[in-house]
Amino acid sequence: MSARAEETRLARIAYLRRQQPRPWFLYLSLLAIILAGGWAWTAGDLYTSVLTASQRSANLERFIGKLTPAPVQASGDWSDFRPWAMELLVEGEALKAVGMTLALATAAAALSGLFALLFIPGAARNLSTPRPLGITGGRDTFPLIWDIINKVSRLAFVFTRSLPEYILGFLLISILGPDPWALVLALAIHNFGILGRLGSEVVENAPPRPARTVIAHGGGRLGAYLAAILPESFNRMVVYFFYRWETCVREATVLGMLGVISLGFLITNAKAARSFDQMLFFVLLGALIVLAGDLLSLLVRRWLRVER
Repeated sequence: MSARAEETRLARIAYLRRQQPRPWFLYLSLLAIILAGGWAWTAGDLYTSVLTASQRSANLERFIGKLTPAPVQASGDWSDFRPWAMELLVEGEALKAVGMTLALATAAAALSGLFALLFIPGAARNLSTPRPLGITGGRDTFPLIWDIINKVSRLAFVFTRSLPEYILGFLLISILGPDPWALVLALAIHNFGILGRLGSEVVENAPPRPARTVIAHGGGRLGAYLAAILPESFNRMVVYFFYRWETCVREATVLGMLGVISLGFLITNAKAARSFDQMLFFVLLGALIVLAGDLLSLLVRRWLRVER
């Protein structure tokens, strides 16, 4: 490359850099974060406490000691842990609570996933439109109604996922009583909006060519969704389903504090009795359920990839 050509190239690069818009908002946000961080680091009021460092250390040590199982605290022998744990699992109804937690989470995830799959075609912008995937629908008597369906479906997703599960559960228990289905419905309503939003985005980002072929041959929107888009995007749908199922397990644990026998109910009772060792045991049981669900999700997705 000649010196003149190199000079021209550098001049063009310099010109493009001068024409590039400056992200002033990003610069100001970064400056604000730095200033706020510096203030938080130096502000003495944030570190004031009624307890001294030695008192906080003693409280922490005492709390950690209470997390140790009561028989182990008394004997100092961890071989006493197994009988204590088995007693909680069987006589303390922990196994029953685990089963109830799994049942609540699975039923809620299944309901929300099923209804989300039904509403997703109406919420996807590339299907619920007078020209699905850019192809004119010849059989549409009222083509503009698809715009209405799209807006109503998306509004339903936004509204339901904005309702807190705990408040929904409290209201439904007030109506239905302390029935497990009250919590199932509360979880299903909230997760319906989340799975619907995620699923509609998956449909909008799916490869359009197979679906266009189905529509061009008279298959319609529903045929394109069932025959082309859903099989292509099923693995992603499964990932989202198991993600929300894990969330449902955690939320079912919390909603159990409303009075339905689940891990949350046992955790609340253990906390009220200040049995922190039992409370930790029930919390770890919930974590094991989530880990098992993650492993199951991994196996299912691997199996689907092999089958395809």
